[in-house]
Amino acid sequence: MVVLVGAAYLFPCPTDPNEPVAYERVRTWLLEGEGLAKLSKQNGSLWHAFRRAWATARKSHSVKDVAEAGGWASTETLVRCYQQPDPETMLRVVLEGAELREKKAL
Repeated sequence: MVVLVGAAYLFPCPTDPNEPVAYERVRTWLLEGEGLAKLSKQNGSLWHAFRRAWATARKSHSVKDVAEAGGWASTETLVRCYQQPDPETMLRVVLEGAELREKKAL
């Protein structure tokens, strides 16, 4: 995914700021960073675990805005694959229901 901030790349190529950084380079940076931090690689994932966490942490925001900010082409993929249920949000769903009112007779 290529992300532009204004007219500049969020992650420009180190040798040419007019081009995005290559996927292979960023992959290497991530794996080296996990090694330096003594973190285990996420199972079955390189970037998806981070994207899932990012999307899940923003469930309280508009789905359209989260999809646009995160670079998803559609809200369907964001909701189906990336936003995950979590105990904190599920507890809020149970405890923070809207007050229901009876329908008035006409």
